[in-house]
Amino acid sequence: MSDPVLQPRLLAPVLPTRVRRNYRGGRLLDEIEGRPHPADSDRPESWIASTTAAVNAGMAPIAGEGLTRVGLPGGGETTLPALLASAPEFYLGSAHVTARGTQLGFLAKLLDSAIRLHVQAHPTADFARRLLGSPYGKLEVYYVLGVRSGMAGQFRLGFQHAPERAEWRRIIAEQDIAAMDRCFEPVAVRPGETWIVPGGMPHAIGEGVLMVEIMEPSDWVVRCEFKRGDAVVPPEARFMGRDLEFCLDVFDYRSCTVEEVRRRCELAPVPMGSGPGWALDRVVGADRTRCFAVDRVRASRPSVLPGRGQAAILIQTGGRGEIAVKGESLALATGQCCLVAAAAPQIEFRPGGDSAQWLICSPA
Repeated sequence: MSDPVLQPRLLAPVLPTRVRRNYRGGRLLDEIEGRPHPADSDRPESWIASTTAAVNAGMAPIAGEGLTRVGLPGGGETTLPALLASAPEFYLGSAHVTARGTQLGFLAKLLDSAIRLHVQAHPTADFARRLLGSPYGKLEVYYVLGVRSGMAGQFRLGFQHAPERAEWRRIIAEQDIAAMDRCFEPVAVRPGETWIVPGGMPHAIGEGVLMVEIMEPSDWVVRCEFKRGDAVVPPEARFMGRDLEFCLDVFDYRSCTVEEVRRRCELAPVPMGSGPGWALDRVVGADRTRCFAVDRVRASRPSVLPGRGQAAILIQTGGRGEIAVKGESLALATGQCCLVAAAAPQIEFRPGGDSAQWLICSPA
């Protein structure tokens, strides 16, 4: 007889799944989670859609770190991989299971940075397949939720003043941070904006940015700065287990002005449908990614949309509300998330006030 707590459910709450990183942040995540004394720490991320374990080279290992936790009836919990494996076609859909098995196929996080992150880059999927033996690189999409009071809200995206490959090698090897800083100009970002960061693009998330990050499901990263504030990247976490010379081929050495970066990387929402009190926009589609798609629902009154036919992670990005599917319902506040099974025939979005909005993240 199967375990009754793992009987398939159309809705499941995604629990906070905090993950250690080599930078500080997370105070706003503490507030979202209702912790009594919110504070920045070495757990600035919550992995809300992950069947991929975190890689924290140089830190003591924690079994299952990074695997999303999902709530069960009666207050118990399991991991997202275990839940999906318990009823793959119910949660993921038969086409997904045939193509990808029980892996979700993308990774999503909430990220709250207290400092500017280290300059870094990720490999493209082609680079990862050819040289890392991995089916995934690490294309990323950022949906900006907010910026801390008193902070500017900025990213570094691509080189505005690109160095030659040999000069970039020298800058990284010698940790010539002044020369590194001269390669970039700040790109201003605001809540509600969506940005895509392709593999190979050097980048750094600025201080005080709270955002949803959706990406290919890997933890491949080349770190160019080894120290930011008190956060030191240990040698084994800098170059994907290789050396600097190998990693220099990851980078896109084109120069792009801030205006060019904005045209290339800022994504405008595409209207997909609307009705009385609701609107559906495509935030990023399979034409820009091969792993996931992200839609946004805005509602000012209870609204019903068709089911996705595949797994979906819903993230409340504004206001309070409730998600309902065939007699099951979950109340959510901003920053809270839930899993909707592929078997859901329809999804009802119920705003808790004048209006609310949600992101829907699904495999492509």
